Amino acid sequence: MLNRIIVILVSSIFISTATQGEEMTDKTAVGSSATEWRHMYFIGISKEDPNDIDLSEGQIQDLLSMVNVGPAISNGAAIQPKYLINSKGTTPWLAMFALVSAKQASALTIIAEGKSRVHVPTKFISDNFNSHNNWPTDIFSKYDTHLDGYNTFIIPFLIHSSANAVSHLSQSMKAPDGSLEIFNVNEFSEESPEDLLIEVSELVTFINENRPDIVPTKLP
Repeated sequence: MLNRIIVILVSSIFISTATQGEEMTDKTAVGSSATEWRHMYFIGISKEDPNDIDLSEGQIQDLLSMVNVGPAISNGAAIQPKYLINSKGTTPWLAMFALVSAKQASALTIIAEGKSRVHVPTKFISDNFNSHNNWPTDIFSKYDTHLDGYNTFIIPFLIHSSANAVSHLSQSMKAPDGSLEIFNVNEFSEESPEDLLIEVSELVTFINENRPDIVPTKLP
């Protein structure tokens, strides 16, 4: 077990880029550079507005354990794919890194060395990634991320590049009340952000074709 959980307290000031926080770290310390961290995410669907989803630290930790993830920078927010890049051009992964770097820079090394984890308050992410679509129109319009009666979402988290390999979920995880279902875990690449839209679009296609319990088969 991890020997401690680091709690990050969030001020009302939003940190827009990783470099702001990075200036406050020891640049020689393990984990101090944003480039050392892998940008991972769970992908799922919900009957609720994703802005209203607030998974607890315990719920997120259970999900992470299922995919062989220990130390991580996590949060309980669910973000619609169209809001993944906010008005400042920042992704939730960079926002979380910058927050930890600015508030408790030493935590980055502790997490990178596998000694602890950080859970960022949901509100920090949900308040800043909920209304602005900063995707280029010609890219976003190419992919169908809409599912009748549901909202698609991702739950972002960070792991250090030295961490163990991430496993896939053996089966989807469904809330007891059926309000949301998480299907798998993937990695986001800033060099190829469009891949995330492809993953969401492929999930929508899979559900439409193979999950009549979610989308009833339409008669000809």
